[in-house]
Amino acid sequence: MAPRREPRREASSHCSVSKLLLLVIAIVVVYFVLTGLARKRRQRSAPPPAEAMVPCAHCGVNVPRSEALGAAGRFFCSEEHRRLGAT
Repeated sequence: MAPRREPRREASSHCSVSKLLLLVIAIVVVYFVLTGLARKRRQRSAPPPAEAMVPCAHCGVNVPRSEALGAAGRFFCSEEHRRLGAT
């Protein structure tokens, strides 16, 4: 009697599907890794947002607005200059 060859075809077909599935999974993983790295590189290279500068009313030195001390609608670079006021 002739040996059956059908189980071998099913096994090889199953093996091919498994290999194809692993290849698709590998491609998806590589895609996500590369897009994640590109996103990190873009975030790292983005310049920080510019901050408004204001001149000190006493000496005229430009100071970031977040660091300036305000009094009576004017900005000063230090507590001492705020006490002295505008000249």
